[in-house]
Amino acid sequence: MRAFVLTVALLASPAAFAQNLQMVNPPPPPDVPGPPPNLAGGDMTPAEVQKLFDAYLVMEAQQAISLSDQQYPHFLARLRALQDTRRRNTQERIQLMGQLQRLSNPRQPKPVQESEIKERLVALQELESRNAAEMRKAYNALDEVLDVRQQARFRVFEEQIERRKVELLMRARRPNAANPPAIRRPQQQR
Repeated sequence: MRAFVLTVALLASPAAFAQNLQMVNPPPPPDVPGPPPNLAGGDMTPAEVQKLFDAYLVMEAQQAISLSDQQYPHFLARLRALQDTRRRNTQERIQLMGQLQRLSNPRQPKPVQESEIKERLVALQELESRNAAEMRKAYNALDEVLDVRQQARFRVFEEQIERRKVELLMRARRPNAANPPAIRRPQQQR
């Protein structure tokens, strides 16, 4: 039943998904520092959407890939490490790409030395190499807990979650996504 409710909420809207997710995982007590989630208006940042999907993945993984109760705690710790690795590397990449965009902007008021741009390009290549190695290591650690079928199921499940996330983001970015225009029927000639 929980899976059905979350699936419907996931496909319905970011706000509805967030509200259902909060019912399953209530927010921390008020004395825990941190920014309040911006869920009421449905205008969520990509980072907030990613966190919701990460939480959804954690909640549904046990059933989706048929984890035993003994596997679940080990799987969960390694899944969180994978998610943290992915998030950290994504943030670093976004930061480097922003620097490259700023440095290579043709409208830059002060000319930038090519050596600065080259330095950022080298840093990007190093990040991509390190990211690939860290992700491979995180997946290998996760795979140690799973049998071959579960490994395959997890990869498929993760891909499905990613597709749902992209669909949800695309739907949220469309103007008037909540209120699609009425279909106009051609008038009949008399």
